[in-house]
Amino acid sequence: MLEKLYRAIRGDAAPVIVNVTGRNYSDKELHAIHAPQPGSIIVSTLTGLTDYLITNVDGLERGKLICHVDSPSEVSIRSALLGDFADRACYIRAELDQLQLPFNKWMDGESFNIALQSCFCEPEGLAATDKGLVLKYISSVVSIAEAATADDGVTQAVTVKAGISSKHVQALPNPVTLRPFRTFTEVEQPASSFIFRCRQDNGAMQFSLTEADGGAWRSEAMRNIKAFMEDAVPGLNVIA
Repeated sequence: MLEKLYRAIRGDAAPVIVNVTGRNYSDKELHAIHAPQPGSIIVSTLTGLTDYLITNVDGLERGKLICHVDSPSEVSIRSALLGDFADRACYIRAELDQLQLPFNKWMDGESFNIALQSCFCEPEGLAATDKGLVLKYISSVVSIAEAATADDGVTQAVTVKAGISSKHVQALPNPVTLRPFRTFTEVEQPASSFIFRCRQDNGAMQFSLTEADGGAWRSEAMRNIKAFMEDAVPGLNVIA
C-alpha cells in the first residue's frame, strides 16, 4: 500500500533533468506535444495529386513541398520540416486501387485466360507479344484425357492442337515477358520476366505465373512516377 502511494506521489512530481557529459537526461519518460497537422486527402490516381497541386486551393508554396514516391502503389505530398520537433505534414496521398494479379497460384484455363486479358497490358505497335503467345498456348492445350506433359525442370512440353483434329507436342515459352497492371495507369507499366508453368489436376489443365525479375520492376515503376510528376508539375521536388 505504501509502495503504491510512493509511486503515485513520484508520478505526480516534476521530472528531474540531469546533464551528463553535455547531454540532458530525464528521470521520467517525456512525451512530445506535436503541433496539430491537417488530415491527409486520399486519392487513387496520380491525376488527383497533380490537380491538387496545380489548383493549389490551400495556398501551398510549391518549392517547399516534397513529392515522395513511397512505392509503385503510393505517392504522398509532404511539407518541409515544421515546428520544434521537425515534423512533416502529409497533405495528400495517392493510393493505388490494386488489381488482384494471378501470381504464384494455380488457375484453370478459363480463369487464367480472363485474368491474363484483364490484368495485363500490351505496348502499342507490337504485332506479336508474349501475352498473345501465352493466350494461344492455354487455349490450344487439349483435354487432359488426351494430353501429356514432359518436364525437365526448366522446360515443359505439352500436347497442343495443331488443327481441327491433329495434335503435336510443343514446348511452353519460358521465361515470358509480360506487363501486368502494378502501378498507376498514368505511367507505363514495367515489363517483367515470368515463369509460365502448367500441370494436371483432377482431369483438368492448370496454369501459373511466377515473377522472375527479383522485384526490379518496382524501381522502374517508381522512376516512371517520378518522371510523370516532374513533367506534370514543374518545380516540384520529387524523390523516389
